[in-house]
Amino acid sequence: MKKTLLALALTGLFASQAFAEPQTLKENEIEEIVMKIHHEADQGGYELMSVAELKQMFDTKEDFVLIDAHPKDQFDTGFIDGANNFEFQGKFTNHWKDDALGGTQDAYQAILGHDKNKKVIVYCGGNKCGRSNTAAMWTKELGYHHVYRITSGIKGWQDAGFAVQTAKK
Repeated sequence: MKKTLLALALTGLFASQAFAEPQTLKENEIEEIVMKIHHEADQGGYELMSVAELKQMFDTKEDFVLIDAHPKDQFDTGFIDGANNFEFQGKFTNHWKDDALGGTQDAYQAILGHDKNKKVIVYCGGNKCGRSNTAAMWTKELGYHHVYRITSGIKGWQDAGFAVQTAKK
């Protein structure tokens, strides 16, 4: 139910942006993105989360693990404070060596921690980026129970006016 509601909210978000700015996406293109995200979440058995929900978790000091699935150079240019970087590729293949470009399963599990009931939130670049889906799929595959994907990613975080960190010197 939550996945369907978020998918509908994403549709409304895309539509409202389309009216506020020169329209860059057609309704069927928006629908295609929303449906793709909905199907990925269903297939992966994970939940979707908005940037507003993530911000609330920060504000209430909730304990969770935050994964940024970008390549290191992109992560360094901007990331959500507290995020751990572990690179995944954008198309899930179910083969660790092809999907996880950031290292070994043991390295990823070390970032995730031993508590498989702790919330894990993953994100990447935005609604068209598939890296967060791959990260969420593998997190579930490794046995973590409470996995959430921020589909609008770092772009959605910034668009909401929330600060990002940078590792560039």
